[in-house]
Amino acid sequence: MSSRYIIIFILILSRVTLSQWFPQASGTNYALKSVSFTDPNTGYICGYNLVLKTTNGGLNWNSSFLQGNHNSIIFSNSSTGYISSDSGKIFKTTNAGLNWNTQASNTIKNLTSINFLNSETGIVTGMGKTLLKTTNGGNDWFSISNIIWEVDFLSSKILSADIYFVTGTETFIIRTTNGGANWIPYTHGEVNPLFTIDFINDNTGYASGCCGMFMSTTNAGINWTFNYYLSLGFTFYSLKFINPLTGYICGSNGMIYRTTNSGLWWDSTVTTTDEILYSINMVNSSTGWAVGNFGNILKTTNGGGTGYPIGISQISNEIPNNYKLEQNYPNPFNPETKIRFETPLNPPEGGKLVKLFIYDVSGKLVKVLLEGYLDAGVYEVEFDGSGFASGIYYYILQSGSYRESMKMVLIK
Repeated sequence: MSSRYIIIFILILSRVTLSQWFPQASGTNYALKSVSFTDPNTGYICGYNLVLKTTNGGLNWNSSFLQGNHNSIIFSNSSTGYISSDSGKIFKTTNAGLNWNTQASNTIKNLTSINFLNSETGIVTGMGKTLLKTTNGGNDWFSISNIIWEVDFLSSKILSADIYFVTGTETFIIRTTNGGANWIPYTHGEVNPLFTIDFINDNTGYASGCCGMFMSTTNAGINWTFNYYLSLGFTFYSLKFINPLTGYICGSNGMIYRTTNSGLWWDSTVTTTDEILYSINMVNSSTGWAVGNFGNILKTTNGGGTGYPIGISQISNEIPNNYKLEQNYPNPFNPETKIRFETPLNPPEGGKLVKLFIYDVSGKLVKVLLEGYLDAGVYEVEFDGSGFASGIYYYILQSGSYRESMKMVLIK
């Protein structure tokens, strides 16, 4: 066997060994667009001309034919579910997927997502600024798209009977505080579509989409951060928080990222695919599924396993004798700077959690650059100060009993 094939085999074996997202047989090669579970055993997936169902946690998926290019599936309880599809199709089941009945949407637009607050109130997003709402479980759908902006709407989040958020193309996020009677727009004016949005409470939410753009708000969507990318050049399609601290996001290249501190910092969990993952659903902190292109279904039973830092580069695998934090460069900077540090494997604190935090001059934590386990080596991480005011900041490297801080200056 040639050295080239040995290397490829080792890389594949390493990836499979590290992965804690395991493939399940879907029986199809079509793209699977959305996954919804009603309990740890019972789940549903929609795709092209089909709906998949499992009652044993994905050990078996049974396929039923349902014509359409289906984009989104949601269940409001164990029996009642909805699907949004192409050509204005909306389907509803009241018997846990045994039958799906068509509902009148009064549109032929492609419907991109469906979301329900409870068994009665739901909204549908679609192309050509399509927004539909029901207050009687889908028996009637009516338009709430009383807006002038020519955008396509892609996802939604319902916080209450009155408060909804909807994302779309051109980095649009619109919100209503009166059930859709009026909408308040927000946009960065970029061309990037925002495919997904979620909130952890009434004030704090996140949105993401094309090119890895990641936006957050802490004032109920009045303002959103800008110029932060989780993974530059890649796209995220699904973002779900399972509690105020822990959330997951998936997208291009088989990527599944995870946060355990309310979105301040994300790590990457290893999957066995390079295909696009369109939807992720966690039923608890351990168990969840992600679905995507070519019939891919992935399941985890330990929250995705060990995570690996993102946005950080290892520039040397030489094992240093001690921890070392270097002065950022350039300094002063505007708006980007790089921070280099070294971490040893042994001794004195090998295997400990490595943290790199940024504080403002008042001592307030403003950014978590790193919070994860690293192999011994020399690392470099980039800090983008675009969303921060000019002034003095301190960055602190901590691992076990080691702690060191340095000062840097942002000048705009």
